Amino acid sequence: MTDKPFQQDPAKPSIGTTVDDMKMDTLIAVNIKKAHPQLEAAHVNVNSFNRAVLLTGEVPSEQLKTLAGETARSYHGTREVYNELQVRNNSGMLARTNDSWLATKVRTRLIAEKDLDTSGIEVVVEDSVVYLLGKTSRREANRIATIASRIGGVQRVVKVFEYID
Repeated sequence: MTDKPFQQDPAKPSIGTTVDDMKMDTLIAVNIKKAHPQLEAAHVNVNSFNRAVLLTGEVPSEQLKTLAGETARSYHGTREVYNELQVRNNSGMLARTNDSWLATKVRTRLIAEKDLDTSGIEVVVEDSVVYLLGKTSRREANRIATIASRIGGVQRVVKVFEYID
C-alpha cells in the first residue's frame, strides 16, 4: 500500500489514445484509398501511435506517395506523418508472409527480454524493414532497436519513437 496517488505511466498510451489511434488508422486508410483510383489498388499500411502516423507499403508513383502523405496529414488530429511508402509494384504474398514472420520474431524477442517493458511499443515490418513506434526513453529505444537489428532477416530498423526524456 502507498500514500502516493496513482498516475498514468507516461510511456504507455491511455485507453482513449489507443482507441483514437485505431480510429485514425482505419479512417486515414479509407481516405487514402478514396483519394485516387490507383491508390485503391495500392498496398498502403497505416499505423498510428499517439497521433503520429506511419505509412508503409507500395504505391505506383511519387505523386501518389505525396498524395497519400498529404491525405494522412489532413486528417484532423494528426500530429506528424512518417511517409515510408516505396514507389514500386505491390509486394507479393511471399514478401508479406516473410514480413509477418519477422514481426513475430521481433515481438517475441522483445517480450523475452528481461527488464524491458514493451507493452507500449508497436512493431511494423515492411519489406524486411522494422519500424518501431511508441513512447519510451532514448536509452530503451536504442536497446529495443539493437535487439530488433540482431534478428536474422531484418534489413534495417527505423525508430519512430516519441521520447519521454
